[in-house]
Amino acid sequence: MSQATPTRRRTGGTKRSSWLTFRRRLLIVRFLLGGPASSDAIIEHVQRELGDDGYPTAAAAALKHDLDALKGEYACRIIFHRDQGQYSLEDPGELALLDISGELLEALAYLDASYPSGSALPDQAALRGLVDRVLRLLPTRQSHELQVKRYRSRLTIPGITPGRIDATVLATVRRSIDERRELAFKYWSAHDLSAPRRHRVAPYAISFRPEGFGYLDASLIEATPSHGEPAYAVMDYRLDRIVPGTVQVLPRALPETRPSAERHRLRYWLHPSLARRRDITAYFPETEITYYDDGSAVVTATVSNLGLARQILLRYGEGCRVIEPQALFDLMRATTIGLAKIYGNDG
Repeated sequence: MSQATPTRRRTGGTKRSSWLTFRRRLLIVRFLLGGPASSDAIIEHVQRELGDDGYPTAAAAALKHDLDALKGEYACRIIFHRDQGQYSLEDPGELALLDISGELLEALAYLDASYPSGSALPDQAALRGLVDRVLRLLPTRQSHELQVKRYRSRLTIPGITPGRIDATVLATVRRSIDERRELAFKYWSAHDLSAPRRHRVAPYAISFRPEGFGYLDASLIEATPSHGEPAYAVMDYRLDRIVPGTVQVLPRALPETRPSAERHRLRYWLHPSLARRRDITAYFPETEITYYDDGSAVVTATVSNLGLARQILLRYGEGCRVIEPQALFDLMRATTIGLAKIYGNDG
């Protein structure tokens, strides 16, 4: 009686098959991170990357099996949009493998705030796409943490460093924003000639502007002594004008929603040389633009900080005329009269 030949275990083939399956599924996730795609596009991508090791003849069924496995084994949230015939990756689940914290997360928050969606310049749009791709790889906890950091640390232009800002002042201001607590400090405003005044504020965000200065966006609670500032006026405090050694994080927590300052309906006219191309920048909340046949435009918006509105509208020079509110019209008029006194009137 002949002895049966033992059957050899083919573990190598099984391991290779498992590895190819895993690699194929990673390729699907990587592809969908770039945006929604149809099943044909996904299959074509996998075949292009893996060649003969890609999908078998019944590719559509194998793709469905891969998608189900990604949902079940890795908690990926993949949605099929029937009206578009495309799959989208809403959440990579356990495959959100990017783990950053501390200063790196702070840097990412700066970039996220600096290049918002809908940036007008092509290079900014590309940077926004890069930031979005990185954000999608963050675990949920870090995504939530980044949103907090993004709110409190806005950059208008990247790469500007607060060279003249006292490090302790900056750190304390950031801590008060993080902890959502009131802040007090002495401050040299443009109108304080003999001594700085004490300001108690509700702090909300830090920003850096093209001219290189850092600002604290805050709502004024009180200034001592008072110069008649309205309650909860929206203020932009230059960080380098906050007196070092006077900054205090106060015990009182900020309210859940930002207190409303007095709001003004803003309307201003722009000369055809500025408005003819119909690409006016919306600088203010609730902006609506009406273009006219002569090339001019009237912009309507809502503002609460008239001083900041004046600074912005002065950029237009003689091509801008404020229609309302009267208080801003008076500010602009006083500024132009002051400039005329400085530069003279050749007329």
